[in-house]
Amino acid sequence: MIAPDGTRYGNRMEFLRIEQPALLEVDHGGDAADDPGKFRMLVTFDEQSNGKTVVTLRQMHPSKAQRDNTIGFGAVEYGVQTMNKLASHMSAA
Repeated sequence: MIAPDGTRYGNRMEFLRIEQPALLEVDHGGDAADDPGKFRMLVTFDEQSNGKTVVTLRQMHPSKAQRDNTIGFGAVEYGVQTMNKLASHMSAA
């Protein structure tokens, strides 16, 4: 991830479940073996009748405090950044 100030943050993802073409379940955290900020992420892909796909990202944190900290850090904005990169990639394909 790249912050607005240009800082690069390492990430580590462990894919727990892949159900093509509808679902990804991932443990997501920093690039460390035992990251205390790690959380579970669920990504669903729902095809619409108009041929478009709705992508939904859900984060499940082990505590409300960790969730609040992650949101305060910018998780929503970084999620939008990730979705914008995905859209650019898909439109170029």
